[in-house]
Amino acid sequence: MLKKHNITFALLFSMTTLCSQNNYKIAIAKADSYINAIRTENEIVGMQYAVLLNGQLIHQKEYGYANLEHKVALQKNTVFKLASISKLFSSVALHKLLVAQNRSIEETLGAFLEDNYTIPSEWKALTLQQILSHTSGLPDQIDYGIYLAPTSEQFVLEAMKNKPFKALPGETSRYNATGFLLVKLVIEKLAKTSFEQHMQEAYFNKYNLRTATYGGFKKIIPNRVQCYQTKNGRLEMFPLNYAPPMYAAAGLNCTMNDLIVWLQHLLHGDYFPTSLLQKIMTPVTLNNTSAGDFGLGWEAKKLANGIHYAGHGGAGISSVSHFWGDGLAKDITVIILTNGAKKWKKSPKEITAAIATIIAENTAP
Repeated sequence: MLKKHNITFALLFSMTTLCSQNNYKIAIAKADSYINAIRTENEIVGMQYAVLLNGQLIHQKEYGYANLEHKVALQKNTVFKLASISKLFSSVALHKLLVAQNRSIEETLGAFLEDNYTIPSEWKALTLQQILSHTSGLPDQIDYGIYLAPTSEQFVLEAMKNKPFKALPGETSRYNATGFLLVKLVIEKLAKTSFEQHMQEAYFNKYNLRTATYGGFKKIIPNRVQCYQTKNGRLEMFPLNYAPPMYAAAGLNCTMNDLIVWLQHLLHGDYFPTSLLQKIMTPVTLNNTSAGDFGLGWEAKKLANGIHYAGHGGAGISSVSHFWGDGLAKDITVIILTNGAKKWKKSPKEITAAIATIIAENTAP
């Protein structure tokens, strides 16, 4: 089964790891072979993938086109649109500010935004934990067609303030863009500056992430991919037009190399203790005591054999996936960044899971 790579995310690591004499070269060769097959099967336009063990980069490779029209080859310095992977950066930024100011995710939204915006009292009663974990039940602006390019935060709040909750707080996991607009406002309140300026100064400048910048498809960003999607069986442009009010949820652009550097600092505890990171990457508990689908801004799931997953997808075309736990000899991080495909027979998250399985099985001690 695994030799054919016919694997689903839910079954990741359901088999024991294989013999210890296998080495990284074998694992990487198998991963490359799998990626080549997946590229053909999905007709991926352009992609990069990378594998880290315990935060150390062991493999990185690029394929295909950054721009299909002009046959521009994808390079190591190609800039990708991270889309919702941007939420990982925002989650980390918020937690770092909370730690620095001795505040807590268990505090309510009203404790941070008491006078700044016209926010309904029901919203102010929500905790940051509920908002980050997509368990707030807030009305989702995506459902009302207010997502990619709203003119201002206040425009979104005015449009959404009288809309009904989708569920009781803590009742269920439901992906929610409105919540990350609120995360942006809290970050700005704690940082005492704009969201973009804080991210630029506290992360992009400080950690030398030279290509990291926010902007939708209208912004001119050197070396950035053109993204594609399929409609009626044909490839077309995928605009991904994110505006500033949505930057905490989406809109970050950077190279694979800068994304890796940011992740390495995170995994090494440079932003805050790794004990907090583990909490962030653990599923929250719902009202009925079952596990939700998210940690604190991250997708999160407990898998088989004492292994955990955390990460996030981006626009259905990219994925960051981190696996750790007693069932693994080393933590495994797999990143897939693409600019689209003609058909996604396997999702980017399924692809990262399959690669992680290959690496785990062939790098056992």
